[in-house]
Amino acid sequence: MSSAKLNLMVIALVVPVIVCSQKCKSGGPLPKQDVYNVVVTQRDPIPNQAALISHINGSTVFNFSFNTAWFPAGDGTDGLVVRCVECSPNHHPCPQAVHPEWSNAGALAIIHANLTSGGVVPTTEKVTFSEVQWPGVTPPPKSNTSKWGAADPRATYREKDGMTYLTWDNCTANCYPHRQTLLSVSKTPFDPSSWKLIGPVLPEAPYTAGASLLFRDDAGGPPHYAFVADSNTAHAIMLAESQDGLHWTTPANDSKKVFMSGREGCWDSVGVASGPQPERLSNGDYLYIYNIDTGFPYHPNPLGRCAIGWAILDKDDPTKIVARADGPLLTATLPWEQCPHKGYSCQETMVVFSTGLKPLGNDEFYVIYGGADTDVGLAKIKISIKQ
Repeated sequence: MSSAKLNLMVIALVVPVIVCSQKCKSGGPLPKQDVYNVVVTQRDPIPNQAALISHINGSTVFNFSFNTAWFPAGDGTDGLVVRCVECSPNHHPCPQAVHPEWSNAGALAIIHANLTSGGVVPTTEKVTFSEVQWPGVTPPPKSNTSKWGAADPRATYREKDGMTYLTWDNCTANCYPHRQTLLSVSKTPFDPSSWKLIGPVLPEAPYTAGASLLFRDDAGGPPHYAFVADSNTAHAIMLAESQDGLHWTTPANDSKKVFMSGREGCWDSVGVASGPQPERLSNGDYLYIYNIDTGFPYHPNPLGRCAIGWAILDKDDPTKIVARADGPLLTATLPWEQCPHKGYSCQETMVVFSTGLKPLGNDEFYVIYGGADTDVGLAKIKISIKQ
């Protein structure tokens, strides 16, 4: 690790979840709504309410390092795939950009980290140009203007084959009009030459914006599932199925094509976007973290631009949601998440957006998220299950 390891104790406190006035009033009763309680027990494990990765604390050379995926490194430590943006020509001139061809959408850096819980302050390797990888593809050609880049990684480790399955988005400029979610795989993710590009998760879809994968190898086998966002902001999460985990199709049953959408009268009525990989709970059900986006450009909203919620998926049929948040789990409350003035210091106002999730055991998790499309943060959550 290139960053300093701090031997500081972190005390876990239960932080009240912000519940706005837009609590859910529709959508019908869910069978396990009263079984689950999800709370934030540690809003920020980094001392002084700092970000895990930020140009301010010197843990990255990029102005903006944000949406981040997690995978197990295999030695008891962690791997992170970080979306890095050198400079955003939307917000200011970028005369010093080393790679203007991907300066807008970004690139992916794969780094080592130690996110061990239990009183140890999480640390990461410094994010530099040396850690940038293009998983199985040729990088965009050198250019003085933004061409395309890699955005919003999500990773799932599959124990059956020892592979890390990485989904990421091929974006032109602002990820519009073109954005397509791709799948790459590797058994040794830190080795740039190890990645193999499989291709688009849903080749027939006109626009995809992130996919989280769930493998059912420990539950009787396929179908495996992908939860695929269909909008550059937030609209619906579509369902895809696979027999081998590499090639995905939409369900033949039309009623299953839309996995999740916004609920009228609820805090997530504006629409939903994919979160990180679902993870097993102690009773066999799955935790699924998802996001909302209230729209671009940002207009003042009690939820901010982006916020994070949760759902519980049925252990036998993960396409069924058995419980779901009636208020946001995380909103932008820390200073580096709020970004009142866009510029060289931050990109987007009032944003928390998760594409990473690390299991800690005992139904506890680190939610890994981008703050203000600028920094990487952590929050610890606990899922309580009524027996």
